[in-house]
Amino acid sequence: MIRIESIEQLEKICQQILQECKENVCLLLSGDLGAGKTTFTKHLLKCMGVKEVVNSPTFVILNQYQAHDLLINHMDAYRLENNEEVELYTENFYGAFNIIEWSENLNFDYEKDFKVIKITIKLIDEQIREFEIEGI
Repeated sequence: MIRIESIEQLEKICQQILQECKENVCLLLSGDLGAGKTTFTKHLLKCMGVKEVVNSPTFVILNQYQAHDLLINHMDAYRLENNEEVELYTENFYGAFNIIEWSENLNFDYEKDFKVIKITIKLIDEQIREFEIEGI
């Protein structure tokens, strides 16, 4: 469990997982609304070298970015349900690094074809978050 007390401290979380950010890896982010999943993703992508503005994919479901030779998918499955045609999105996962918010909303076996890293973000108060990281 890693406790952070400011956005600036997200750097230490990002540094822990940077070496795992490669093709065919799924980073599954969970936590309540407002816990900081998208904020964390913005910091991670910046650390990976993404130059463009990173926005929440809540309404478009999937945003794609490029960092050097690596394709990065940032997906927000909050509005999806298990019975929707998730393969329209998941076919993009192969050969890419994938960051998936609300991954539990997809009926998809991540561990079948991908290395999986799970990060659970717990909102303690306005500034403090606790990160639990599994899979590295």
